[in-house]
Amino acid sequence: MTMTSLIARRKLLLLAPALASGLLGLAAPAALAATPVQLLEQWLQQTRGGSAQFTQTVSNPKGPAQAPASGQFAFERPDRFRWDYTKPYAQVIVSDGRQLWTYDHDLDQVTISAVSQAFKGTPAAIFAGGDLAQLFTLQAQPEAGSLQWVQATPKARDSNFDWIRIGLRATPQGPEVVELQLRDAFGQISTMRFSAIQRNPTFAADSFRFTPPKGASVIRQP
Repeated sequence: MTMTSLIARRKLLLLAPALASGLLGLAAPAALAATPVQLLEQWLQQTRGGSAQFTQTVSNPKGPAQAPASGQFAFERPDRFRWDYTKPYAQVIVSDGRQLWTYDHDLDQVTISAVSQAFKGTPAAIFAGGDLAQLFTLQAQPEAGSLQWVQATPKARDSNFDWIRIGLRATPQGPEVVELQLRDAFGQISTMRFSAIQRNPTFAADSFRFTPPKGASVIRQP
């Protein structure tokens, strides 16, 4: 495995926690008449958890930056989630709300970090249930692709992201988040699209726990 592929893999992993903690939601039918920003706020307020299939692409002005990825995820607020990448390589990212485990199957390596440190400076704060106005400037974007869009621009000067755009689709049950776009400090745009969405399911008690496989190397970050 080359150093370039390892760097690309780590950048892909960094995106997952930034998006975890809230990718699906349920809002009241009355929200359908709301502005995109109001839709997002209502969606965040009423979301308990969810699951979905996802596809992920990363591109820059010169074209695709890496191979498309896909898999499935589940989350439950606050800060509990599980991402299972199945293509083009297998990886698992799990948070129990206190610790974040990242398991690379090919390297047989587990990295453990505190959730608070893992989320610091990332767009994950949008979905953690805090006050969005303190962390981001929210602005409605033009409708595109039959979706309502909100752009969240971080107020922190040292953020690794220029913006995150959230695409919402109105349904009879309420709005769903079906696409996320993030532009990083290098101008690369990461896009995640979601399908087979399940709203507010009941999760098993061990859904957001992870035990490193026997023999795997374990790295603990402060």
